[in-house]
Amino acid sequence: MESGVLLGLASAGAFGSGDFAGGLASRSVSPWRVAAGAQLLGLAVLLVVTVVLRPPAPDASALLLGSLAGAFGGAGVVALYAGLSLGSMGLVAALSAAGSVAIPLLVGVLFLAQPISAGQWLGVSAAVGAAVLASGATTRGASARAVRLALVAAVGFGAWFVLLDQAAEVHELWALVASRGAASLLVGTSVLLLGRSSGDRAPVRAWPLIATAGVLDVIGNGAFVLSTLAVPVGVAAGLSGLYPIVTMLLARVLLRDALPPPALAAVLLAVGGIVLISIG
Repeated sequence: MESGVLLGLASAGAFGSGDFAGGLASRSVSPWRVAAGAQLLGLAVLLVVTVVLRPPAPDASALLLGSLAGAFGGAGVVALYAGLSLGSMGLVAALSAAGSVAIPLLVGVLFLAQPISAGQWLGVSAAVGAAVLASGATTRGASARAVRLALVAAVGFGAWFVLLDQAAEVHELWALVASRGAASLLVGTSVLLLGRSSGDRAPVRAWPLIATAGVLDVIGNGAFVLSTLAVPVGVAAGLSGLYPIVTMLLARVLLRDALPPPALAAVLLAVGGIVLISIG
């Protein structure tokens, strides 16, 4: 299996695990605070990496595109956690995953002239179907507001994938730093302006979960960026879009949530999609 596919799967694992941690934290803390804390902690990790690696001075275009990507990504994270806090976790995760796959794929084919074979088209379609099936299998009575938040998250993540891919062509690390810096600024400022910071205090037990969500999100970002260097952005996004399955499996193992037959079918569909994507 080629490195781009493996990195895409690693991105899915990190994103799915991070969402699981953020979802648990959102049970006792406002999702706004969870998102802000995760973004700031993730930025701190990236800054440490930057100091250690000491990359060359950033290019203005990488910073600009990375910051724009971060604005969309930050909005997506806030919408995702807000939707998850309403209880419709399956539907919110599925719609955000589908958008994060569909938007980059369409942009890559229509505007960037990135070739995708018929088998890879089928594989990405299977990946999207698996994410929707796996997440939808546990959804009961989703609210209209949760659906709207999921759609906002889908657009935010889809735009993030496309813009960060372009920024990473100039410099990967600085693109990630600019993206996370813009997201941290956007989410943190929104928390302050909306008065969320005075509403509740994060209990001590929630901070390890918030920190885990932030660090894993950075790892997912990095794995995705490296994946796009080896495979088309639509394929990389398709693999990363499998993250709701990871969240579902963690909930099954750690929280003993039931794994219904449709979810098992989704896992098989996802495996088939991965195979199709990897063999081209």
